[in-house]
Amino acid sequence: MVRRSTWILLIVFGVLVLFAWLFQRYQSNKTDSTATATPTALPVKLYSLTSAEINRINITNSAGKNIELYRDPGASKWAIKDVPVDQADSSQIESLNSQLLSTQVQNTLTQSVSLDSFGLATPAYTITLTTMDGTQVVTYVGALTAIKSGYYLRMDSGPIVIVNNVILDDVLNLLKKPPLLITATPEVTVTETGTPIAPTAQSTPTP
Repeated sequence: MVRRSTWILLIVFGVLVLFAWLFQRYQSNKTDSTATATPTALPVKLYSLTSAEINRINITNSAGKNIELYRDPGASKWAIKDVPVDQADSSQIESLNSQLLSTQVQNTLTQSVSLDSFGLATPAYTITLTTMDGTQVVTYVGALTAIKSGYYLRMDSGPIVIVNNVILDDVLNLLKKPPLLITATPEVTVTETGTPIAPTAQSTPTP
């Protein structure tokens, strides 16, 4: 005959086994519903393009504000749409273009998630790069990460990735501060004008 204490131990053991199974299942479901960010083993560039391949850069924000940069075929320099070519800071644009193309992926989200969760259903910014052969590469910029050290991005219909925000902020800031050359303000020369002296009254000689 099985002792009463043995039955109690068996029941307790069964409860513990059931609890462990339920807890494991809960953790599994929780993991399935949460996006997993996988750090890249080696540095991976966001773009597989060189600066010389880019012919046009178009940046637009969600409010519709836009700036379009292009290589002027006549001057062989970067220019800004609707701005005289000689007023654009071509060197600054080239520098930012090179920085953008050197952007590295920090993490890649490996699970299917809602774009809205990362600000990508309605992107805050859209960057469109047009190559010399007319190919367009579209990058959608979403929300900042929780610690605000990076942005969630998506290139075309690819996976959601995280990139550092430092370089990207410089590029996106072109919407607020276009890369224009600083024109020297002409120096104003002040010419001193002599103050007219009122004529003194002449005394009339006494006859």
